Amino acid sequence: MGNLHIKNETVNRLKNVDYWVPLMTELLPVFTEVEVRCWKNETEMIQLIKPFAHTIRIEADLVSFTMPLTQKLKSLFLQSANRDTGTLRWFSLHFKKNGYHICLVEQYGAELHFNQITKADYLHIQSFFGNDAVFNFRE
Repeated sequence: MGNLHIKNETVNRLKNVDYWVPLMTELLPVFTEVEVRCWKNETEMIQLIKPFAHTIRIEADLVSFTMPLTQKLKSLFLQSANRDTGTLRWFSLHFKKNGYHICLVEQYGAELHFNQITKADYLHIQSFFGNDAVFNFRE
């Protein structure tokens, strides 16, 4: 078992989110809850996610929402990739399974972290990304 860090930026420095729908279509059924982190000034995103939240935590510049990962939320997250900007609409998504952080998506989709995955999982995840993504897997 190991941890995987992916830095996903294209040559033109826009983040490429083509991986998002195929990867998350496969992975979302595995997760049981999610923590969404938004900057305080992202009022549209805050209003969108707030009705789903079971827990809301306000920090200096961030607002964090924790909630069970329902089918409605899964659909919302699948639709969050913006190919025009090359980003996701969420600053930070922490997907969990039974309380354990499994997948962290940071910087609007430019960085991903997978915890405690097998080498076979790593190779499979890698297949969703283009040549510009940088992978660091440590067992």
